[in-house]
Amino acid sequence: MDMTKDHWWGFAALPDGCEYPYRGEDNPLTPVCQFSYENGMVYVFADLDYFFGDIEAEGGHIGEWDSDFFRVLYTGDLSQLHEHEIRYADGTSAVPEPKPMNYNESHVLGAPTCWQDELAQDYPGYQVLVQLEEDDNIDLRFYDCGTLFFLIKPEDLAAKRFDRVKCVLYSY
Repeated sequence: MDMTKDHWWGFAALPDGCEYPYRGEDNPLTPVCQFSYENGMVYVFADLDYFFGDIEAEGGHIGEWDSDFFRVLYTGDLSQLHEHEIRYADGTSAVPEPKPMNYNESHVLGAPTCWQDELAQDYPGYQVLVQLEEDDNIDLRFYDCGTLFFLIKPEDLAAKRFDRVKCVLYSY
């Protein structure tokens, strides 16, 4: 798979000069997805170790997450993209295998959700940037049938102000 294209999971292909996001010094954030947006690329990262089964990890929680636990980056420079490999000490990949993004089924940019009423009430004026569901194929669990949302106001999306994204976890 060409890692410079739109995809879920896998390694992030960031441009020269774009620092890989960490929470603290030793905890690289997991690349959730990267996708094209207005002649550039959006990268979504989150601290998901706990939700992948590392019960010792300090992870996110139900509700709105602090900005230390996620990052959304944008670059308009697509000329020199390089994969940033995140691996365990034994050399195996620390992220799920990449999956192509199918925009007919995608949970990107205004995806429909079963949490629409709650989102509208709790975050008026925001829209879904990325919606991440539990996934049995990669052992990703958000408590009980949870969904992780990255939300943005339309005016911030238009201005490419991805530093204003909110990350929220809903679960039953």
